[in-house]
Amino acid sequence: MSGAIIGYKAALYSLKADISIKKEQITELNMCRKEVKAAKAALSDASKKITHPDLTSHTWFGSLADTFDGLRDEMASASQEIKGAQLTNLLNRIDEKINDLTSDIHSLERDIHSVERKIEKEKQKQLEKKRGK
Repeated sequence: MSGAIIGYKAALYSLKADISIKKEQITELNMCRKEVKAAKAALSDASKKITHPDLTSHTWFGSLADTFDGLRDEMASASQEIKGAQLTNLLNRIDEKINDLTSDIHSLERDIHSVERKIEKEKQKQLEKKRGK
């Protein structure tokens, strides 16, 4: 086996290892995405409790009720900020990273095909050289 083929094969193994790593990263990001979506849904459910708490008319009066109304509005606003902006932005960044990794994988696959063609050409050259002797 010639040095060129050995070099091509080393490059091929490296490219395949890179693809494997990127696929593993995509798997981890997809799991993370599911967890963030679940947290977003849980926060959405909790937000309903903030705006519609389980209180009776006997406990809902006076200055404590007014103070609680103020706190509840602040909590609802903070909850909406977390759910609406922060978690949505996080999900968008995860999606972007998954798309980048997928694009990298496609590029690496093209590189692999190119290296495989070079290996075949080199083998063909060697075969022709042997026949010519």
